[in-house]
Amino acid sequence: MASSVQRAIITSEFGETVTIIKRESNDDCLGVDDGVERISTTMALGNNSTTNNTFGNNNELLDCVVCGDRATGKHYGAISCDGCKGFFRRSVRKNPVYECRHQNNCTIDKDKRNQCRHCRWKKCIRMGMKKDAVQKERDRLGRQRSNNHTYRMTAIKSIGRIDHDFDEDDDDLSIMALLRAEQTAKEYIGRQIKLDRHPSNTERVQATLETIGISMNYQLRSFIEWAKDLKGFIDLSDNDKIALLRGHTGENLVLGVACRSLNCDDYLLLGNHYVIPRITADPGLTRAAGRILDEIVKPLKEMQLDEKEYACLKAIVFFDNDNKSLSDPMRVKELRKRIQVNLETYINQQKPLMRGRFGELLLLLPPLQNIARLMVDLVARYNQDTKQVDDLINEMLLSKFNKEFIRYSQQ
Repeated sequence: MASSVQRAIITSEFGETVTIIKRESNDDCLGVDDGVERISTTMALGNNSTTNNTFGNNNELLDCVVCGDRATGKHYGAISCDGCKGFFRRSVRKNPVYECRHQNNCTIDKDKRNQCRHCRWKKCIRMGMKKDAVQKERDRLGRQRSNNHTYRMTAIKSIGRIDHDFDEDDDDLSIMALLRAEQTAKEYIGRQIKLDRHPSNTERVQATLETIGISMNYQLRSFIEWAKDLKGFIDLSDNDKIALLRGHTGENLVLGVACRSLNCDDYLLLGNHYVIPRITADPGLTRAAGRILDEIVKPLKEMQLDEKEYACLKAIVFFDNDNKSLSDPMRVKELRKRIQVNLETYINQQKPLMRGRFGELLLLLPPLQNIARLMVDLVARYNQDTKQVDDLINEMLLSKFNKEFIRYSQQ
């Protein structure tokens, strides 16, 4: 029986220098689990390592110690793939009770890892994943967020280095994945509202130009958080991420306020709970509010748009392959097509009697674009008069061809 040894030195997220020793056997009797569990680790405290990868000395990728899939690094104390990393993280945070339907000794490999969560969880623990490492990461991220209250475009600047957990159980642009991203955005805004003490969602305080600007800033920041939660987006080049984030920001701001206002009586509900009535003291704002209510809110009310359709429509607007700044429009086109197929399939299965509904939703895109242009013009005029538009709004909405912004965002 012949065997070979591979070694890799990596640095964990907590500063450990870790030597990974992988022994591979040519014995055909060894299964995936047996081979994986022959990986051993030795730790040395210190930061002298200059290598941070999951490659063996023959440039072969190491395997996840839990399921045998390709590892992406040392996560929570064990060399693992993104799938097992995400599973462990969710399990620690949600603390579910898993039960095995068999004998508590299910095989956990790449093909069967989703069949028994109980045994997968046990194996994560057995192979060295640590619960407290998840909490340490959460605390670290919390400190980063609190120190980044001003935000600016730091979020865009860092999108190429985001380390997110994506569930391998789902299509990365499935409706469920889009709903999870939407929830991430809502939670982000909720934290900001509590932090800045805005009206509760039961109060109805008319917005001023200042509070409209604050709401727009919240929406832009949550929009970036939403995008960062989509694996299809994270896998794009930095250039294309920036192009998409700036390409249809206005449309998504309009769509967001329209959907929040579906249960409102002739007024728009902003993300920070202030409201814009149909008639205001500002003629330009009155015109924009009226068009949103008549051309977007009204048809969406009549269609009884649900949250899954909204999540898909938002993503379809975002992944626009006609964006002239894209370096790989065909890849973006494929992402958009997948979302459209998912939406059409959902409508056909869940609302089979509503013929033409998919087309009706897409017909909202032209008025959405027109109203977004009107809104951007209003913001531009306000900025020209007052110079009080904050940096994030200025850079995402008003500096579409600002080369300095592109350079800054890619630093």
